[in-house]
Amino acid sequence: MECHPKVMIVGAGIGGLLLAILLQRAGIDYEIFERAAQVKPLGSAMVTGPNILPVFEQLGLLEQVEKISKPLKCLNIYNGSLEKLGTVEANTKERMGYHSMVFARKNFYSLLWSQVPPHKIHMGKKVLSMQETDEGVKIRCSDNTTYLGDILVGADGAYSGVRQSLYKQLSAAKLLPKQDEEELSMRYICLVGTTDSLDTEKFPQVSDDFSHFEIVLAKDSSESIACFTVPDNKICWLYTVQLSASGPNERFRNSEWGPEAAAIMCDSVRDFKAPFGLTMGELIDVTSKDTISKVMLEEKLFETWCHKRTVLLGDACHKMLPSAGQGAINAMQDATILANCINDIKTLTVESISAALKDYQEQRYQHAKHQFETSRRFAVVMGGQTWTETLIRKLVLSYVPKSLNQRRQDKTCAYRPQANFLKQATPKGVIPVLPQVPSKRYSYTANAV
Repeated sequence: MECHPKVMIVGAGIGGLLLAILLQRAGIDYEIFERAAQVKPLGSAMVTGPNILPVFEQLGLLEQVEKISKPLKCLNIYNGSLEKLGTVEANTKERMGYHSMVFARKNFYSLLWSQVPPHKIHMGKKVLSMQETDEGVKIRCSDNTTYLGDILVGADGAYSGVRQSLYKQLSAAKLLPKQDEEELSMRYICLVGTTDSLDTEKFPQVSDDFSHFEIVLAKDSSESIACFTVPDNKICWLYTVQLSASGPNERFRNSEWGPEAAAIMCDSVRDFKAPFGLTMGELIDVTSKDTISKVMLEEKLFETWCHKRTVLLGDACHKMLPSAGQGAINAMQDATILANCINDIKTLTVESISAALKDYQEQRYQHAKHQFETSRRFAVVMGGQTWTETLIRKLVLSYVPKSLNQRRQDKTCAYRPQANFLKQATPKGVIPVLPQVPSKRYSYTANAV
C-alpha cells in the first residue's frame, strides 16, 4: 500500500518551486507558503549546465529552458583600463553533453512558476513559528492561520524563519552545534538588473547566438562589474562591492531582492567603466528602475539541515557567494534529492520521516560543501580585489594549466543528481557520471510482491 506524506514548503523561490514540481510528478501532496503578497522576481543572470539540466530533461522542460537561454563559451576578465587579463573557458557541450546556459533569472523563475497549479501556492503567509505535534508538524502564520502537515520544508532563504524557529528549539535543548549559532559572513554588496530590449546597432553583442560574459575590475577599488547577454537582446548586469569587514549594524536583514535601496547606489556608480565599452550609467539608463535591486550577499554552510519532521533547503542551509547562480543550482539539487528521499518514505511515523530527511542531508552535504568551496574560489577569480586574491587570479588566468582546470570542471560536472522516480535522462558527453542512488520505494514494492 502506497504511503505518501503531506509536505508544507515555506518559500516560493527556485528551490521551493522545483521541489513542488517534483513532488507533483511523484504524486505527493504539497502546499507552498510564501510570505510576499505577490512575487516579483528580480536579479540578474543565472548560468546552469550539466549539474541540473538532466532533471529538466526528465521533466520535459529542457527545450523551454533552452528557449530562454544562450549557450556560454567563455568568461573574459578585464582590468579597470579595459585591458584583458585572461579568459576562463566555459564550453561544456563536447565533454559534458550539455551547454552551460545563460538566462535572465526572472525568465527562469517564471518558467518554474508556470508549472505549479495556482491553488497550491498561498501568498502573504509569513511563518512565525513551527511546532511538532502527535499528528505532525504545525506552522503558524502572521495572519493567525495555522496549517498541519507531515513534513515542513524551509526553502525561505538565507534568513529562513523556519531555520530560526528550528534552531531556537534545538539550542534550548542543547542540540545545536556552536557553528550554527554564528552569524552569516557578509562579503559583498551588489546592485543587479536586467536591461530592456536593446537596439542591436547600438549594442551589437546582444544579437549573437551565444552569451557574452565579461567582467571589468574597477581600477584601484573593490568594485567589479559583470555583464551577460541573454535572449530578447538584453544584458543582465551585476555591480559588486567587496567588503573588508562587516558588523551587526551593517547586515541586510531582508533576504528578498528589492529595488527600494537601489536608487542612491545607482547615482554613485554611473561613471564606472563596464563591459562592452559601456558605463554603468548607460546600463542603468536602459534598465527599468523597478527591476534594479540592491542586496548584501553573505556566505555560510550550516551543519544542521533537519530534525524530526523539519528540513532545510537551498540558502536556508548553505548560503553561497555570488557566482552566476550557483546557489540556485545547489538549491535545485537539494530539491531533487529531497524529493527522492520523501518519495522513499515507507511509513508516516516520525522515525521513518526523520530517517529520510537525514538521508537527504547525508547525500547532499559533501557535494554542497564542495560547491561552497568552489564558489568561493570562483568569486576570487571573478572579482576578488585584495592583494592575495589579485595574485591568485593572475596565477589562475596565466599559469595554471588548462588541463588542471578541465579536470576540476570534469569532477564538478560528474555530479548530476536526477529524480529516481522518473525515467532517467540518457547520459551525455564523454566524462563518467557519478551513479544515481536508486529508489528504495521500488525495493519495498519488489519485496512485497
